[in-house]
Amino acid sequence: MSQAILNQIFDRLEMLDCLELQQLDRAIQKYLADKQLISQQGKFPKNPNQQQLFRQWDAISDEEAAALKAEFTAEDLAFAETALTDYLPQLQQQDKI
Repeated sequence: MSQAILNQIFDRLEMLDCLELQQLDRAIQKYLADKQLISQQGKFPKNPNQQQLFRQWDAISDEEAAALKAEFTAEDLAFAETALTDYLPQLQQQDKI
């Protein structure tokens, strides 16, 4: 993985709060545990759609995976910023009451 991509990932991770980091860690650990279980069993999930998704995910490079993660992070940040933009006026309105 290139240093630039790693730097982007670390920069984005620094913006996450403790709860978000815990959620990310749990999601990663669940993915790794599921992947290990599947590889130990020597088979893919029974659902054909899941089989295809597993194959597609396993086939991508580290750079592609990092790009996808960065894209999802950017989308999550944009969503959070939008939600917070609406939330602040609501808090201000409640303070007036």
